[in-house]
Amino acid sequence: MRRCGWLWLALLLPLLASAQQARPKVVVVKSAALAPYAGVVAGFSAELHGEVVEVTLEDSAPAAARAFQRIAAQKPALVLAIGPLAANTARRSLGAEVPVLFAMVPYYERYGLEGPNITGIALTSDFRPELAALKAAAPSAKRVGILHDPRFSAGLVEAAQSAAASLGLSIVPLEAEGQAKADKVLVGAKDKVDALLMVADKTVGNAAVVQELIAFASAQRVPLVGLTPNQVREGATLALAPSPTAIGQQAGRLANRIIHEKVDPGALAVAQPEGLDLAVNLSAASKLGGSKDVVLELLRFAAKRDFPVRVYE
Repeated sequence: MRRCGWLWLALLLPLLASAQQARPKVVVVKSAALAPYAGVVAGFSAELHGEVVEVTLEDSAPAAARAFQRIAAQKPALVLAIGPLAANTARRSLGAEVPVLFAMVPYYERYGLEGPNITGIALTSDFRPELAALKAAAPSAKRVGILHDPRFSAGLVEAAQSAAASLGLSIVPLEAEGQAKADKVLVGAKDKVDALLMVADKTVGNAAVVQELIAFASAQRVPLVGLTPNQVREGATLALAPSPTAIGQQAGRLANRIIHEKVDPGALAVAQPEGLDLAVNLSAASKLGGSKDVVLELLRFAAKRDFPVRVYE
């Protein structure tokens, strides 16, 4: 009997060793040593069926290119590129043999990150969650202004218009070609909008323009939906922002499909972020007609969708 047990063990050990050797290696490349990037890695590692090797780039394009040359020589099963430097260098440096996923890249469109053998997760949603949150905060709002530079984000405004129609809202485009024109455009928007929605626009994303939007929303007592928790801390009413850990988990599931199901990443559209956190500014909410009611409705909105909530004074 004992001899039989040893025989089974002798047969199983090579199989176990082979299974361990078969674990695909994935290289995770971070553009910098930032806490949100670490959150992405943690979520990714928890979901991935494979071995994770982590690399942090130096803050220079030549050093990044050299790092990717070494990575390409290793022929990993996949590269997860976190942040703009990693994503852009991966696109330029890796051939068709190494699939690439990107994450945490603002304005990913300007880097040409859509194409064969590459896909990723956007940092912004399709506006439906943000507009739904806006309805919860201000049910009487109908006209939602979007300050934007039409040279960069006309497509985003069209997407917002499509999302708004299903919620009984109308989008009021506020066009500003350049930062210098933003203040004048906002002055002209007085009494023409019931709320404001920020979009990921290079012109509007400037810190000075963000402050102008916050000041306008405060003076007009209208809600402002920002893009990030930091903007909510500065005075925007609310924001729905992707959770880094949730983005990592989503990237892990995508990586499993690409590696184990042999899905071509180029055939996958850039994904919308699945995990969102709701940030609320109590002071800004109080100007909308009572902090208690507005915040309570936002908390109910978050609870129904299982969104974690951050609260700022």
